[in-house]
Amino acid sequence: MAGLFFEILIIIFGLLAIVILANIIIKRNISLCESINLSGTFIGMTILSIGTSLPEIITHIVGSLHILNDSSLYNTSSALVVGTNIGSDIFQQNFILGVIAILSIVTLRKKQIFPLFSGLIGSAILLFLLSFDGFIYRWEGTVLILSYLFYLFYLYHNSKQEKKPKAKFTSIKSKKLFKKQLASDFFVIIICFVFLAIVANKVLTASEAIVSSFSISASFFGIIIIGFAVALPEFTTALLALKHKQKGMSVGVLIGSNITNPTLALGLGALISSYFVPKAIILYDLPIKILSALLILFLLHKHGKLHKKEGLLIVGIFILYLIIRILYFPVYL
Repeated sequence: MAGLFFEILIIIFGLLAIVILANIIIKRNISLCESINLSGTFIGMTILSIGTSLPEIITHIVGSLHILNDSSLYNTSSALVVGTNIGSDIFQQNFILGVIAILSIVTLRKKQIFPLFSGLIGSAILLFLLSFDGFIYRWEGTVLILSYLFYLFYLYHNSKQEKKPKAKFTSIKSKKLFKKQLASDFFVIIICFVFLAIVANKVLTASEAIVSSFSISASFFGIIIIGFAVALPEFTTALLALKHKQKGMSVGVLIGSNITNPTLALGLGALISSYFVPKAIILYDLPIKILSALLILFLLHKHGKLHKKEGLLIVGIFILYLIIRILYFPVYL
């Protein structure tokens, strides 16, 4: 019993450490993003969404290495990391976006809606189709990664019309200070990457031990516990962008992360080891993710904005999803 209590403490403090490390990386990046010659929405969709998805990316890589080192963990580790990925996405897409709409109106220009949501919905449908047979093989992981790279190219092409003025340096001294800051940020980010990998390894090992000790499914544990925790960097980044009146960046972070997670993060993990996908994720979680994304697209296309009323509706759907998941799928692999 003492051993399980210790595992629980590892998970709690490990998840806290993951959130802190991810936020350090994000804060190091966000100050430099203003000097990049691209729109706020594009920055949120790419640089910041990748930064906030680091917990998911590292979790997938570490989880896949666990599978390679011990094939007996194939089902458990697969269900944990895939569940973490999907749980994080649903939490961001429904709860966090809904909260942002409640706190401040979510606004997207008509010409932005299709490029953003085509990636959001398209990546979820692609993942659903690839995992429908209960597995994501290495070649399917490659397809997910290539689809992400193709989408990045598509976004970059569209962002050219929204470029921001380049940062101007008034002196050689300011250039040196900028380079020094850049080097400092790069060093801190590398150190944080290393610690993220170490902590993620500890959290996954402890999670595997708890799942094997109780009659609870690994996918449920990944979605409800780990998935929500690793989505906190997106939450804090979206609120920070909102505070700085960067609404496009705030929405871009959430949507971008919801594209990065099922394509780049999950694709990298599947490329390393391949994955088993539990039926609960295929039959319940992914359909809910797709249907709720279609609803958000409909509301935005109809009104051009998400007001407090729409935000409450989206959060309400998330709470209903959560109740059904807890009541009917807690031990359903």
